[in-house]
Amino acid sequence: MDSITNKDFPNQVARLCYSHFDNLPRKGKPLQGKEWTVIAAFVQQIIKKEETKCSLAVISMGTGSKCVGQNKLSNDGDILNDSHAEVVARRGFLRYMYHQMEIAASGKDSDLFIVDPISRKFLQREGISFIFFSSHTPCGDASIILKEYTKIMCDTSEELFQPSKIEVVNFGEEPPLKVPRLEIPDIHRTGAKCVEGGPQDLKKPGVDHHVAGVLRIKPGRGDRTLSMSCSDKLAKWNILGIQGSLLMNFLLKPIYISHVIIGKCPYSQSVMERALITRFEHSANQIGNSMFVQHKPEINQSQLEFKFGKIEKDEVSQMQPCPSSIIWCSCPLKQLEVAVEGRKQGITKKNQNQPTCRLEICKKNLFQKFVSLINCFPIANLPIHLKEQHSNIQSMTYNEAKRLCSDYFEMWEQTRAKILPTWTLKPKILKEFTICDT
Repeated sequence: MDSITNKDFPNQVARLCYSHFDNLPRKGKPLQGKEWTVIAAFVQQIIKKEETKCSLAVISMGTGSKCVGQNKLSNDGDILNDSHAEVVARRGFLRYMYHQMEIAASGKDSDLFIVDPISRKFLQREGISFIFFSSHTPCGDASIILKEYTKIMCDTSEELFQPSKIEVVNFGEEPPLKVPRLEIPDIHRTGAKCVEGGPQDLKKPGVDHHVAGVLRIKPGRGDRTLSMSCSDKLAKWNILGIQGSLLMNFLLKPIYISHVIIGKCPYSQSVMERALITRFEHSANQIGNSMFVQHKPEINQSQLEFKFGKIEKDEVSQMQPCPSSIIWCSCPLKQLEVAVEGRKQGITKKNQNQPTCRLEICKKNLFQKFVSLINCFPIANLPIHLKEQHSNIQSMTYNEAKRLCSDYFEMWEQTRAKILPTWTLKPKILKEFTICDT
């Protein structure tokens, strides 16, 4: 674990993540000069009382920019639908939390959790926080950035540089009035598509190509995906926490990101804040829930560039996105895996349905970790609602298990209705699998 001071914090986090990536094995990394990728990581920060220094450690990391189209989704939860770096890193973080909970359940000291004596649920240790790092702005709304700033003159004759206006849709508010736009060449664009049923891109030249502030799905190669953009997923995590519904059964409070740090790339502070926080702020304030309150992480940019990052003006070399995703997490077993098209790299079609061939972070395996964690506890030490359902959990479907934590489920329903109204609904059949292998 590296000890650092808070000086130059974004660059120190970026340097730590890039160094961690460099130290990983070669398998799954982009081909130099031919391929690009994105890396994302969750970094654990520990600040001890009466100390000016903090310690940082990468606890999960992911790379990738690919998604599985809806026609290739599996009803058994054994395929990783979304292999974007941000999502892969978060899934690795879930594995890390399961591991830390297993340590605590065995009676040993967890680096992350303490047990609340009344509820028997876990609490995040004091002084620990989590930083989310990405080498590039998340796909979707956070990537809709003006390419150039327009020079204007103010009444005071001071020269200022400010972006021309992009029409922004704020959820829960009346649509904004049309604002006269100054001429600008263009905006950085995102491949993520507007969700059907909501406002749509005009696809006109320049600033009118995109509409900002709306929910988007990730693009697929010829086959539409059902995966929401990383901007939207990060915004959801700021409301509901990064732990998800299954782990929330064991937590007294949600776990939120304290900082978001982006590597050197096309970037706008105001656009990042809009994408992750402010476009949903009005609606989020309308939902009264003492447990889940929209979190507002500190957002910064590092000036360090990722050596395998996407080159914006790439007409000459025509670099391609790396087809594989690297998955790493700070767990004692199977720390590192490489995925291609949602499955382990190198798995043959004949063996792809074997349990040993599944990625550790696929839904089925994470569901199995959830059930295994329940079995680590004496029934008397389980949270009350899990005691009542203990005999049924082994045979539950994934969909049924996701509803066990009523506080989370009800907040997600309210969030869907009032904050994220066009969030995609996946077919129910995709969530009806159990932990048993067919």
